Amino acid sequence: MAEFNSCAKLTNEKDYKEAEALYESILARGEDPYQTIMNMQNSLQDELAEKLPKYNKSPYKLETMGDILDWTRKNEEAMRDEFRELYNAMGGMSNGEKAASAIWKNWKADHDKMRNVKYSDFSPEDKAELMFEAIDIVHFWTNIMNGIGFDAKEMFVMYALKQAENLRRYNNGY
Repeated sequence: MAEFNSCAKLTNEKDYKEAEALYESILARGEDPYQTIMNMQNSLQDELAEKLPKYNKSPYKLETMGDILDWTRKNEEAMRDEFRELYNAMGGMSNGEKAASAIWKNWKADHDKMRNVKYSDFSPEDKAELMFEAIDIVHFWTNIMNGIGFDAKEMFVMYALKQAENLRRYNNGY
């Protein structure tokens, strides 16, 4: 599980400004920020596959549907773990992990209290921890998208098509 504010410490001003500058430079070059994220994730997975090949593959080397299934399951499992960490972070990790988990453990005495904490009352560190746990989910989701061959443009087009269909269904009483 997540240790208290283990990711929140990543938000120092210097590193944050560098990440903002990277984002701005991506936009200035007319590049797609999400495609950059996908490329960064592919690079990370390539490096892991090279350094720890027993447990990691490159998304470029998934050849069979079985490979893609195994890849997807591995990343889904990792996402489930990250969701649990996200749920704990919603309880405010500054409260301690045991207390924070009351937000999703309905048998705990502080369950109602933790569910009624306002986001606006979270400390900057607790907000950062929450966001970083969500980003961990994005890492594994991006692995799945990369593993089945999406790029950012294709993801957008497929999303727009499916969104239009979902709206059509909704409007027709689906």
